[in-house]
This record gives sequence, structure tokens and C-alpha cells, in this order.
Amino acid sequence: MSETTRARQVFFFPYVFGLVHLLVDAATISTIDTSYIAHELPPYWAFYYVVAYDLLAFASQPLLGFLVDRTRFFRGAILAGLGAVLAGVLLKSVEPLSTLVLAGVGNALFHLGAGAFALHVEPGRATPPGIFVGPGAIGVVLAKFLVKSDLVYLWPFVLALAAAFVVSWIYRYPEIPRTEKPKMLDVNRPVVALLLLLFSVFVRSFVGMAGGYQCPKATAIAFGFGFAGFAGKALGGVLSDRLGWIKVGVATLLISAPLIAFGGSNYVLVTIGVFLVQMTMPVTLVALFALLPGRPAFAFGLSCLAYIAGAIPTFYHQVRAFYGPFAFLALMLLSAITLYAGLRMLREKVPMRFPSYNSQPPAARPFGGERN
Repeated sequence: MSETTRARQVFFFPYVFGLVHLLVDAATISTIDTSYIAHELPPYWAFYYVVAYDLLAFASQPLLGFLVDRTRFFRGAILAGLGAVLAGVLLKSVEPLSTLVLAGVGNALFHLGAGAFALHVEPGRATPPGIFVGPGAIGVVLAKFLVKSDLVYLWPFVLALAAAFVVSWIYRYPEIPRTEKPKMLDVNRPVVALLLLLFSVFVRSFVGMAGGYQCPKATAIAFGFGFAGFAGKALGGVLSDRLGWIKVGVATLLISAPLIAFGGSNYVLVTIGVFLVQMTMPVTLVALFALLPGRPAFAFGLSCLAYIAGAIPTFYHQVRAFYGPFAFLALMLLSAITLYAGLRMLREKVPMRFPSYNSQPPAARPFGGERN
């Protein structure tokens, strides 16, 4: 394989594995939802079955990410994750607990392995991780549509996951350099910066899940929210790298705040708000990795932990009683403040704006750039 071909494979990693990400999320969520239906779990148990999956798939990621970083099991995590998801799909009508564990842990391992590589396609840039993560939003709404329409079939997922496993086996991955005894970035109060960024992720997740609570529950609107999440994450990294992380991240949160808070049942305004708020995802992810150099899987896992911490409360009607325009507005403004403060603390150490790409091959593109 020529060096040019290898460079192209590395460059296209977030696009190829973004599609695999869509497949993994669609397969695991549709499998979990049809598993509790197939085993006729009562509504009470079905609810906690779904919550347990979410905790396995997301809350377990910091611990698993720590282990993946220590063992450098990045490629193996992708393959093990896909294998576990495939096994979970095959067992969904046989035994619900095995399906739950395999789907949840498999999803987590895939995210950690592929997420670590996405952060190293072009180190320091928010564009590749945004492109990789974005399609997952489509996978989620696609799974919900398939389950609702009774269109979940075993063999299409089995064949697609098997094909994804083969692609993952032969793919030429970005290099992840080894860092001996990795430490946090040498900035003033790095733990404070870390918590500020994680809080911004928490709010983004909560508002992204709850912001459209007054909108009609139509399938088209659900897909609209899903595509808004996909486009926001994918485009957010591109614009942030070119215009500046702080400018794009804070501006999109401030603009989205009134749209989500006061959009009510106007799904067009709320969809635009969801699109804008999701544009901050690549920035927070790559900033977390900048704070934790040498630990890409752990950084990715912390982001996912903050995400599920923001999502889980929206499942409970006791929390929904506090939904309201001014509550959402206050949360969004606070999120903008914390994102600004967290990124400002990294500004002297981390480039937050990059020159436009030139005509050099992908492997030769510059990783440095101007500060915001």
C-alpha cells in the first residue's frame, strides 16, 4: 500500500467510521427496545432495562477508557465492540440479560476505540471527531423509527455488522503515539477547567433531550431533531477550527438559548436551536483531550459520562415538572459561561483556530495554528 493511499485512509477515518457509528447505535438501540418487547417485560422493568443499557453504554466509558488507554487496546476495542454488538443482536430473542450486557459494553468499546482514533486523525482539530460522532444521532432516531414501525429484522443488522467488522479489521488507522506517564495539561487549575467543560456537555445533553418537549411527537419531527444533531456536530467542528473555538462555541449557545427556551411547540425554531447547541460538541471533546494528553479513550469516556448524566434525568416525570422557558434559558446561559471560562483557561496552551487547508496531502497538513 502506497503512502498516499495510507494517508487517504487515515484522512477518511471519521467518514467511514461515522457510518459504522450510525450502524452501531441503530443496531444496539433497536436490539434493546425489541428485546424487552420480545421477552414481554412489564413496563416498570422495561424502563430500567433501557436505563441499564444507557449506563452500560455511556457511564462505563471512563473506566473502560482508562483501561483501553493503559493497554493501548484501541483497534481491539473497535473489533471487540463490534463483535459484542453482533452477539447481542443474535441473542436478543434468547436471553435479555446477555443482550443487555453485550449491547451496552459493545457500544461503549466501539465508541472508545473509534473515538480515540478520531481524535488523532488531525490532532488538535475539532473537525474529525465532529464528523465521526455526528451520524450517531441519525442512528438513534432510525432505531426508534424501525422499532415503532415494526421493521427491525435480524439478518440485515447481522450482515451489516459483519461487514463493518471486516472493514475495521483491515483498515489503516491513524497513529496514536505512546505517552509515558501522561499528566494533565500544564495550565492553572486544570481540574476546574475539566469540570467546566464537562458541565457544558451535561447541559447540552439535557437541553438536547428535553428542549423539544412541547413539540409534536411526529416521526418527521424526530428525524428533524436527529439530522439537526448530526449536522450541528459535523459542521460545528469545521467552523470552530476555522473561526475559533470560543467564538463559535459561545455564539452558538447564546443564539440557541432563546430558540430552545421560547420555541415552545414551534418545531422549526427548536430544531434550529438543537442544531446550534450541538455545534459545541466537537469543541468540548477535543478540549477535554487537550487537558488529558495521552489518554484519548478516557477523555472520550468522560464526555460520554457527562452526556448520559444530562440525558438520564429527562427520563423521569419528576424532572419534567420543572421544564420551562426560563429554566432552559438559565441553563443555556450558564453553559455558555462555563464553556467560555473553560476554554479561556486553555487558551495559552491550546491552538483554538487553524488556517484553511492547503493543497498538501492529508498526512502533511499542518496541525498547528493561530490562537482564538
